[in-house]
Amino acid sequence: MNRYLYRQNDPTVAALPYGRLQRQVADAGCALVAIYNLMNRLGQPQEFSAIIKDAQRLHMPWMFGLFGTKPHAPARYFREKSIPFFCTNHAEAFKERLADCDAAIICAWNKPRRYGIHFYLICNDNGRLTALNRFANDNQPTAFSPDDVEKGYFITGYIFPKEKKA
Repeated sequence: MNRYLYRQNDPTVAALPYGRLQRQVADAGCALVAIYNLMNRLGQPQEFSAIIKDAQRLHMPWMFGLFGTKPHAPARYFREKSIPFFCTNHAEAFKERLADCDAAIICAWNKPRRYGIHFYLICNDNGRLTALNRFANDNQPTAFSPDDVEKGYFITGYIFPKEKKA
């Protein structure tokens, strides 16, 4: 599979189990989808099943996968794969860096918060920001603005810099 996933209930991955509780990706795999999309974006595609295995080996599932992935756990994956990134827990710092990045992953509370957290990928194409898997019914990238980052809902964000030209 070498394409973007626009929603975590995509039939190619939705039923795959994640974590010791074997939750389906459709219910608890948004971080995995964000990582999968990022790896494609960076030109380093990974099989989705390999991302699940790596995530489990790196102890990324939160409460055995009941709540998906721990907000700061993807950093373990990025370090292991030698992917340069900047991580922040501050919404304003995240918003400031969006303009100069290639991609970003955001982790934020859903509305209402009782629905838990959600990870999704943001792509920067010459200043045009789009999000993948931002909403449950997405089937294509959706427009994104730094104003969409809400301080009270933002948990953490990962910024992936543009490659430096030689």
